[in-house]
Amino acid sequence: MSGKLYQSFILLISLVSFAFNADAQKLNSAYGALGGTFLPLWVTHDAGLFKKYGLDVDLVFVTGGTLAVTAMASGQTPIAGAGASMVPIAGSGADIVFIADMVDMPYFLVARPEIKTKEDLRGKRAGISRFGSSSDFATRMALEGLGLVPDRDVAIIQIGAVPDRFAAMESNIVQATVLTPPINLIAKRRGFRIIANVGALGLKIPDSAICTTRSYVKANRETVRKYLMAYLEGIKVLKSNPALSMKSLSRYTRVTDAESLEEAYRFYAAAVPERPYVDLPSVQKVIDFYKKGRPEMAKLKAEQIVDMSVLQEIDQSGFIETLYKK
Repeated sequence: MSGKLYQSFILLISLVSFAFNADAQKLNSAYGALGGTFLPLWVTHDAGLFKKYGLDVDLVFVTGGTLAVTAMASGQTPIAGAGASMVPIAGSGADIVFIADMVDMPYFLVARPEIKTKEDLRGKRAGISRFGSSSDFATRMALEGLGLVPDRDVAIIQIGAVPDRFAAMESNIVQATVLTPPINLIAKRRGFRIIANVGALGLKIPDSAICTTRSYVKANRETVRKYLMAYLEGIKVLKSNPALSMKSLSRYTRVTDAESLEEAYRFYAAAVPERPYVDLPSVQKVIDFYKKGRPEMAKLKAEQIVDMSVLQEIDQSGFIETLYKK
């Protein structure tokens, strides 16, 4: 099929799916955080774009990317939103792949007001969602970047989702945690201190990404295509419709402060790429990080857990370019 014919075919799918969305295919899709990194997915859902492309997607929140990946690997939610937490599970032999990026590591290590320097963190506790999650990875990266040894200099404590970690820090159960916009902005206004910007480490590590299994891609390639087409248009809506995007951001994060929502929106509108390809070298860095003490991951390579073939097909058809010409 020629490029022009393929492009016409892709656009035809959009029109036909829209016309017959009453018969949309039902699909559960899990995601593992409430901090804002899944904003593109929320906007896609709230703008009705999954239904436009023939899918009736129910977004299911689970606490931590690890549980989202586990739900996906078991077939409960065949396509899920997760990030670095996917890597150690894939390293254990699970048939899991990244198929598109969402937001790269937007974490900030935030601490209680009395924590003024990195040395003040020694002997303290940092809260994460779950071991193996993106928040766990980001916390350990931030601490190592500060010259501190996780688990030795700073205890790592499982707390739960972003609101739970923030509450635990406010009540001094933990003295630090990693937060994303807009929650880190709320924390700063309440007197908490930003100790480190994980994003400043220069890694394009997917904190949130779209994942599925190779077997699902093989057996349900058209479903994956429709999901990604909806998501790609969701990115366009995010960037062009601040009102809808901030409404979604407020709804899922439960933040109502207008100034924080506006600042967070500007952050994500700039951070989310129009062409959400996963950065293989950064995924390899995550693998190398988790390899320590895990011999089963010794031979794992980024290419084994990334499949961008469907995204590439959609992009090469001219679909993304057409979105931004509208």
